[in-house]
Amino acid sequence: EGVPDEDPKAFDFGVGASFYVNATTQKYKKHYQMLDYITQELPSMVAAKLPLLQHRLGIMGHSMGGHGALVAALRYPELYRSVSAFSPIVHPTESPWGQKAFSLYLGEDPESWRQYDTLELLKQYKGPPKRLLVDQGLADPFLSEQLKPGLLKALCDEKGLALTLRNQQDYDHSYYFISSFIQDHLQYHASFLTGVLRWCPDADHPLAPSVYSVDPQIELDGDANVTEATEMPGKEESQPFDSDDHPDQRPQGDAMDAVSSSEETHPTQSSQLVLNSSSKEIECLAAVCFEEAALELMKIQVAPPGPGELRIRITAVAPSPLDVAGQKERSGGPRILGVEAAGVVEDVGEGVEDFRPGDHVIPCCHASCGRCSACRRGDTNFCESIQRFTSRGVMKDDAMNSTSSTRFSYGSTEIFHFHGVSTFSEYTVVHAESVAKIRKDAPLEKVCLLGGGVAAALGMVWQVAGPSPGAVGAIFGLNAEGLAVARALHMAKARKIIAVDPDPSRLELAKKWGATNLINPYALPEGCSIKEEILRAADAPADVAFDLLGYEASVQEAITTPWAKSFAMEITCSPFNVTPRLAGMRNVPFGGWRPKLHLPLLVDLFMAGELKLDDFISHQADFTEINEVLNCFDEPDRIRTVLRF
Repeated sequence: EGVPDEDPKAFDFGVGASFYVNATTQKYKKHYQMLDYITQELPSMVAAKLPLLQHRLGIMGHSMGGHGALVAALRYPELYRSVSAFSPIVHPTESPWGQKAFSLYLGEDPESWRQYDTLELLKQYKGPPKRLLVDQGLADPFLSEQLKPGLLKALCDEKGLALTLRNQQDYDHSYYFISSFIQDHLQYHASFLTGVLRWCPDADHPLAPSVYSVDPQIELDGDANVTEATEMPGKEESQPFDSDDHPDQRPQGDAMDAVSSSEETHPTQSSQLVLNSSSKEIECLAAVCFEEAALELMKIQVAPPGPGELRIRITAVAPSPLDVAGQKERSGGPRILGVEAAGVVEDVGEGVEDFRPGDHVIPCCHASCGRCSACRRGDTNFCESIQRFTSRGVMKDDAMNSTSSTRFSYGSTEIFHFHGVSTFSEYTVVHAESVAKIRKDAPLEKVCLLGGGVAAALGMVWQVAGPSPGAVGAIFGLNAEGLAVARALHMAKARKIIAVDPDPSRLELAKKWGATNLINPYALPEGCSIKEEILRAADAPADVAFDLLGYEASVQEAITTPWAKSFAMEITCSPFNVTPRLAGMRNVPFGGWRPKLHLPLLVDLFMAGELKLDDFISHQADFTEINEVLNCFDEPDRIRTVLRF
């Protein structure tokens, strides 16, 4: 009552429907401050009645509400951790609904409308990286005239923004459309609001190749050619492009005026401008595994990338249990170990479309091509595209998979690859299927851990085991992977987290990371078994149990109920298999993650402060100290050591 409206009333304006703008015209400015209502008044009212975590907000809407969700998230990027929309009106200044509403709410000057137009906001957006999820029905009667999702996709592709636009065949503008896909949107928001990642974009809706390639902190001359080969004295290598670190500067208003920012705890890494040197061999430092006990630090030659390959300059690497096991094998000829790393693309081979020189990447020994029959199935993360080459330490030479060879050499001696990654080298060559592209503001010396056991352990809990809130979890073995399981169970709201390990210092670490009960199997009372101690501590058997160090018999003893699940993470064989022991669970490598799709999301969670990767880095050292690091790998005070070149 008393709220102004047009006469006659209409379904697309006023009381019938509203764009989320702050009206400025005399008739409507008192009652139609909808953007302020959504971003300020409503959260305050909810927080007064419910225990709302105002630093963990997501926003979602449909049609005009979808417009409001996108505009609010872009104008106030510090306010929302996640944003999604159904059938949003993305360019209202050029749609009949928008033109009608904006002229009545904001006046006749189109310049004042731009601040409420998603496309106009995106053109000028320089805030922290945003990920957008949009569902659009292709049978929507308003698709071409009012909604225009193709314009949103084209602009996001151009700007390198992470948009997942899912065009749904035969769906219209109705609430039935929303109800059909709302669960996926809720899982998407829950992943970014809780830090427990249980959502993934499907392979049918890949991100554009430009995503993460565009660095907003580097303004290149329009005539600059970043793919031109450049002669340099000595070895050929990437040339650093220095830019100042930007401290955290959270926008205090419209993001149109915001500067590029990052979380205070993660200062922006200096960007790198990389010149293409794909026709040239590179000489660089590597640690080569021969028959001797220690790795040999030496200069090797790294060939240009072949078709479908990338040459990467490694900036940070963390020795892992897989490397320790590989060092002990002493068979198969000289090879370069290393699986957990991050770096910058130096150059790309023929046919590579998803990567560009300068992209920041995480190589992974678990491939994910998105094209093979296994990748397309959707019920497994196994990829069959390059496994028969990486298992032999070689690279495929052509698209027909008819020949193979290595890309490393020392004089006339070939040096073999290790699980398709080989990051104990300043430069490496990998198949594009084994690389995930990530955002450029993420510190590579920290996110390098996501290429191996830590990420696999998180996935083993969230993707494979999937414990419900209130579950009881038992962990056998508190290496880095076991501690990651403790952290993942804690984030998944497990009621009891029981850590079992013979080392008291590791037990204390587990307590800091979420473990509620600690069991030293060598310090149990006489006659007391691990099973009895778990029952005493939790008043119930374990719902899920995880074996990280070969305690399978003890794990099985801890599981006594028919609904319980137990898993063993075989961290000394690729690709970090999760092997079920009970309850009929299938084998799932790399924690169930699909690296190309999931690793960028894990990086997003790290940058949002959800994943505490810093806690896993107990030591840092220069790469030349790699043998000392490997020799003391199992010492209790060491979790992961990050080596820098």
